[in-house]
Amino acid sequence: MQNLYASLESRYDLPEGTLTAIQNAENSGDTAVSPKGARGRFQFMPSTAEAYGVDPNDPVSSARGAAQYLADLTKQYDGSLKAAIAHYNGGTKAGQAVAKGEEPPAEETKKYLTKVSSGFKIDPNQVKWDDEQSTPSIDVSKVQWNEEPKTAQASDKELFLQGAKKSLTDLGQGAKSLLDVPAQFLEKQFKNSAIAKFGQKMGMPTAEESAAQTQKQIEEERKKSQAMMETVPGMAGYVGGNIGTTLLGGALLKGAQIAPALGEALINPTTYKAAAGVGALQGALQPTLQDESKLFNTGAGAVAGGLGLGAVNALGRIAQPIQETIAPHVEKAVQVLRNAGVPLDAAQATGSALLTRAKTILDSNPLTAGFEQKSAAEQQSAFNKAVLNTIGSQENAATSKTMSEASSRINKVFKDVLHNNNVNLGDDVVSKIATIQEKANIAEKKPIANLANRIFKTVDENGQIKGQDAYDIKKDLDLYAGNTQDTTLSHYAKQLRSTLMDAINNSLPEADKKAFGEARSQFRNMKTIESAIDKEGTGNISPARLSTVLGSKANRAASIYGKGDQSLVELAHSGNLLLRDKTPNSGTIARGAALLLPGVASSALTSAYGGDFDTAAEAGLAGVAAPYLLQKAIRNPYFEQGLQNTTLRSMLEMPKKLGVQKLPGASFNQYLQSLQGQQ
Repeated sequence: MQNLYASLESRYDLPEGTLTAIQNAENSGDTAVSPKGARGRFQFMPSTAEAYGVDPNDPVSSARGAAQYLADLTKQYDGSLKAAIAHYNGGTKAGQAVAKGEEPPAEETKKYLTKVSSGFKIDPNQVKWDDEQSTPSIDVSKVQWNEEPKTAQASDKELFLQGAKKSLTDLGQGAKSLLDVPAQFLEKQFKNSAIAKFGQKMGMPTAEESAAQTQKQIEEERKKSQAMMETVPGMAGYVGGNIGTTLLGGALLKGAQIAPALGEALINPTTYKAAAGVGALQGALQPTLQDESKLFNTGAGAVAGGLGLGAVNALGRIAQPIQETIAPHVEKAVQVLRNAGVPLDAAQATGSALLTRAKTILDSNPLTAGFEQKSAAEQQSAFNKAVLNTIGSQENAATSKTMSEASSRINKVFKDVLHNNNVNLGDDVVSKIATIQEKANIAEKKPIANLANRIFKTVDENGQIKGQDAYDIKKDLDLYAGNTQDTTLSHYAKQLRSTLMDAINNSLPEADKKAFGEARSQFRNMKTIESAIDKEGTGNISPARLSTVLGSKANRAASIYGKGDQSLVELAHSGNLLLRDKTPNSGTIARGAALLLPGVASSALTSAYGGDFDTAAEAGLAGVAAPYLLQKAIRNPYFEQGLQNTTLRSMLEMPKKLGVQKLPGASFNQYLQSLQGQQ
């Protein structure tokens, strides 16, 4: 290979030992592939290999391409082989830096240059090109490794000021180029007018000539400032100048009351419309040549302005809780459930559409669905307990044992209270019972009419009936009231029972009245809950069914008109709004896991087999860890409370107050200038 290298070095006028030094510095085999995709012993990127017709895995082809590429780069950098070698390793920025006498930006390229130079048999740095030749010739006598910069480097302060000055120059040239278009149009329309003829007579330039002069000035300014615009201080000065002129323009418009609203928008745009407008104005005032698009600059500036406001808004939102999008009645439902001890996640508590969609994904993800089901089960259990608390039970499931014990306890209170008290039937009570009896007879509901007659027969001469007799009649009425087949019979039974219970309640002393009232409320709730219990034996109480039962005609007094104890009504409606009855598992999750897990495992194993362990780890994290992290985030109190550190919150909100949203638009203008300067 050394003979081949010597032949190529002679052909392309490279110093002796150049290719060997490059190969040793690359330290790669014929089939080596770098993390960035460079191939072969001379580490060609695919695009460069294609441009030079190189097969990177062929040592002969690779060596020929490397020699030709280095020769071309040397010519590109005015004979500086050192700049060519820097470009070979670190790209354009590295080559340009070395050509200016600066250090390459990457530490890797600095080390690369040291390795290559130590491998040379001579110590060349610079190649002199003969004007008559198309190939380089080496002038070894003028080799210098560390050449001084060709021009004195301006200080950072001077570069910053130059950048700021350029922003003002560009503003003037951009405004002038904007005016040139209508000026040329008007000139064509009124070319024979007296004003046009007077201008020609006085030797004034035409609009077309003025536009051409502007274009020339723009081109000259770009060439002059290209190097400055590639420096960080120069860029900072240019961006600062753009922002400064925008602030100054806004202050003038606002202070002079010419257009105060526009002036305020220029000073501190707080809406996306205003931010996009400021960005569009900055883009429109950028100077353009004939082959460049003023419209593109304007549109891109508007986008940059909007993105700038979005960025500072996002910083502010980091400090704040998730913005609630729930209606007042849903907000009340959140409070009701939390007061009852039912846990809610951030998606349920805030109504955030983003968090709700994320939660839906977690419900379907085979890696997180189990936790979501467990969470839903915990919520259901807490809801059960809150509902059962309205009937005096502390259980967390409405099993047959729980309901039976509650029924026995409530009926024992009725029995104990009534055993020691008589019930007074005043004229108003007797009148109500008689009316119910008459309507029941008309509706041919004899059992209710007979029970009403039974009440009348048990009244003594003092207008009282024994408490035990009243309790027995009440028990019979319970049977008819629960008849779901005959709703008319049930209706009159409930009316008669309610009238009797009111009479009982009004006849009791205060101590017994309180116990009787609580038992009565618990009894009503118990009869309502019965219809909402899961029929599968889990003891779960369906929020949806409970809400439906309470919304029925029989329960409208409580649910719609707010009569009586509202605790069960509020729980039912709140649960129906925010809780899921249950998460069915029909095998979809298991099938999803069967499809997902092999893909994740395959991606990880393939990457690991190829030696790319970083990608393998990323595949594992993306497939397994990411859903868990999302799950934790949804249940993090931060989403509801925001940052509690007021100092940090103020820091995050400060950029918007300072008007930093104008920075992306100004920076984009600088970026356009840097691109155009390279053309």
